[in-house]
Amino acid sequence: MKGRNCPTLSVSKKTMDRPRLAAAFLFLCTAMSILAIPHSPFPSSMSVWDRPVKIAVQASPFVFVYASILVFLGRRFGYGMGLAAGLIALPWFVLTELSLRLWNSWIFLNYSGYQTFAKVRLLSVALIVTAVAVSSLRLLPARWSIRGVPLRQRTWPALAVSSLILAAWFIHSVTPYSVPGYNHPVGAQLRILHVRKRGLRFQETSMIGLRPGQVYISRAERRLFQYRFAARAAITALGQVSPTAFERAHNLAHSPELWKLRTAPPKALRAWNADGWYVVLKDERLLAFSSEYGTTPPDAVTSLFSEIDKAPSSQERPFSIRDVCLGFCYDPVAGLGFSILEQRVRLLSSN
Repeated sequence: MKGRNCPTLSVSKKTMDRPRLAAAFLFLCTAMSILAIPHSPFPSSMSVWDRPVKIAVQASPFVFVYASILVFLGRRFGYGMGLAAGLIALPWFVLTELSLRLWNSWIFLNYSGYQTFAKVRLLSVALIVTAVAVSSLRLLPARWSIRGVPLRQRTWPALAVSSLILAAWFIHSVTPYSVPGYNHPVGAQLRILHVRKRGLRFQETSMIGLRPGQVYISRAERRLFQYRFAARAAITALGQVSPTAFERAHNLAHSPELWKLRTAPPKALRAWNADGWYVVLKDERLLAFSSEYGTTPPDAVTSLFSEIDKAPSSQERPFSIRDVCLGFCYDPVAGLGFSILEQRVRLLSSN
């Protein structure tokens, strides 16, 4: 009888060790991901925090390693250490992510300069949140069960909770669409953006008139469910190639009729086929005209846009645009060149 029971006991012991092995592996991976984060590209005002918070995140990898050992020696104490390690690491990540939304890790995926930093940092946060969720679940009382199975022996609730937290963080970080820093030069006299949506495709053309009489023109072809988009940029010396158009642009930027005009706030185009026109006067007045609103821009805007579009340009160069939200978070204000959150708020509040 004893011989027959031995295989059953051995299999049962292996089954019981699997959650501990998984937890130990999770804790070790979390520790390594935190240690592997490259040098932070954040400005010093964002990366320098109270010393206790910095000390905590630097010490958390060693606590995670300690927890990976303790889960085999004392189950509850090991998971308690894993929970503590996650809780002392999270404050620094939360502070640096939420202090200024422009510089969060998800947005850095739109910027080619810090792809490695963003990916490692996102992996670290995902592992920390998962470690906290798994540790909390394993510490629940044994009497808490679902369909007769103790809740602390299940893994899917922890994965579900951590997935919801990460999804909420993603949506908060990428909406509205943005890239680090400025998309275009600041101090423009006139900005015009025309977005044409045809099904899943967007044709985006923006024109930004600068003080010396130059116009910065960018054209992009966007598509939903696509991460990287092709674009082209050029500069037109409007004051030289078309003095009449330059005079019209100056008059349009100072037009009393446009300055008195009030429009609905700009929003992304959602209809299957739609057109949007967005105009900014001297970086202060924002006007939005959309087929979804049933509004059309003044003829002075469209005729000037067409004339500048046909004017000869120079310094044309291709570049690429990235959108971690795959086109669904596109924001016309970002297309106009306002990628700094404070500028957006000021511009929208004046509308």
